[in-house]
Amino acid sequence: MSANQDCTKIYGDGNEEIRLATGSPGELGLLEAIFNDFAKDKDVRLCWIKAGSGKSLELLKDKKIDIAMVHAPKAEKEAIMEDWAKNRTLIGSNEFYIVGDKKDPAEVYTNIAEKKVLFYIRADDSGTHKKELSIWEKAGIEPKGDWYVANKDFMLATLKKSR
Repeated sequence: MSANQDCTKIYGDGNEEIRLATGSPGELGLLEAIFNDFAKDKDVRLCWIKAGSGKSLELLKDKKIDIAMVHAPKAEKEAIMEDWAKNRTLIGSNEFYIVGDKKDPAEVYTNIAEKKVLFYIRADDSGTHKKELSIWEKAGIEPKGDWYVANKDFMLATLKKSR
């Protein structure tokens, strides 16, 4: 495996490479901040591969990365039980918001589908995507139609498209 193959970005210049896959923590700068603190006294570099939770876990299972930083608790626990992942550590949690018009044309979350208010979904098997699907399921709604737009991109790009 080439040291720089598939790296979205490389942090540090040490001799030992750690390959880590994650999405938003890398995109938003959190990964770099954590790595810089971790690497202060180590001869290490980090190859960040930008991938949502589903893809990150797949890369980990296929032994293409050393660490997956994901937010899909059910899938994480299954990986531990199946013994292809170890040492699950909680470092954060998600907050979910409906972003849209201040006039709230949907009135309330469950009315989004009835009113067919434009709704962007990442649809990338990420932790965010999995959580959103569980929310629709709990609401008893199967979202589909022209109003329910799958963009298969990360959080920042999805928010920019919703403007």
